[in-house]
Amino acid sequence: MPIALSSSDTPEQKLPREAYISQDWLEQERSSLFANSWYFAGVVSDFAEVGDYRTVRGGNYPLVVLKDRDGDLRGFHNLCRHRGTELLEGSGNAGKSIICPYHFWTYNLDGQLRGVPKQAECFPDLDKKSIQLREAAIGIYNGLVFVNPQAKSKESFEAWLANLPELGWPHDVNSPDLQEFDGDVVYEIKCNWKVLFENAIDGYHLAYLHKNTLGGPLADKNVWEATGRHMIWYSTERDGHKNRVPEYVERQADSSWTTKIKGAEEPGYGGVYMLFPCTIVTPSPWSITISSLEPVDANTTLMRARSWSPKGWLSYREKVEDIPGYDKESGIIKSSNWTMPPLETGDFQTEDIWICEKMQRSLQSPSYSISALAHGAGGEAPLTFFQQCVVEALQEKPEQ
Repeated sequence: MPIALSSSDTPEQKLPREAYISQDWLEQERSSLFANSWYFAGVVSDFAEVGDYRTVRGGNYPLVVLKDRDGDLRGFHNLCRHRGTELLEGSGNAGKSIICPYHFWTYNLDGQLRGVPKQAECFPDLDKKSIQLREAAIGIYNGLVFVNPQAKSKESFEAWLANLPELGWPHDVNSPDLQEFDGDVVYEIKCNWKVLFENAIDGYHLAYLHKNTLGGPLADKNVWEATGRHMIWYSTERDGHKNRVPEYVERQADSSWTTKIKGAEEPGYGGVYMLFPCTIVTPSPWSITISSLEPVDANTTLMRARSWSPKGWLSYREKVEDIPGYDKESGIIKSSNWTMPPLETGDFQTEDIWICEKMQRSLQSPSYSISALAHGAGGEAPLTFFQQCVVEALQEKPEQ
């Protein structure tokens, strides 16, 4: 298990500079950490019909989750067993079968090979019954669907969840009372994935970098709690219960919004759920966003975000084109498309991207060093916890 998180411990940097800039280090993460991890693949309502699918990349593994003819969710490696061609792209409905676009090998929705063109002439000794798509493990938690490249992962889904099921959880993303904002929103960020993750768990910066947007909270009001390898942020505490901005929670309780909120009064739901290693759940009383981090290389990360809000409620953005840095041609948000200084956008996400890219540039310097980390669970101690989780995960080897 990871180290315990204690405000009395002296936080320290566990990872060397090379961990953030070295492609070799990233390849080591891909072959160990990411090969054994659970990845957000979608929500249950994404798979309403037989054949509905969504693809996801887990480290070096292209994966697909789909609904089979029995109505069950199945996870597979998104690779044809003939020559390894990628089978499906993005999301959609595969119909009654999965057909490889290269040579038209055809698979049932349970992964079993069904048809091979010109089998008698080209593959006279092939036994189709012995060939099926490689399986990946599936887990479902509060309507969120996760997939693991390992069919029999060393860390079961239940073990990975740790005691999350015992804690407060916000909105039901599969509720008909919610509507999704513009589908997937993709950010290209010029930093290592760990720089992005560490920024999200750094409570010390909230009142300073975000002074004109979030405006806090100060570190002593910013409380992190560890559960397994995950971390949950609560920005304050009231009447013995941890809540994110409690007056908003109370406002939610008085609203006519019918979406069920679990634990809104006791013990309260968190302000950010950091699910190790690559999933970030950010709820508020008026929305919920689920983000996935996908390393492109040692210095570049894609962040894919999906957001939901109650029907009829206005989002602070009405469309993806409103997000600073949106590129109409690629559909990707990136800093090279900013049209104004990031600190003048009034967008805290833009502020975070700006500082993460500055950090990544700083890491390139051989003189880069860290003098100290802020004490307290609301400071920078969570960085020590996260980095130790990374170190331990690097020691795990995949079974396939």
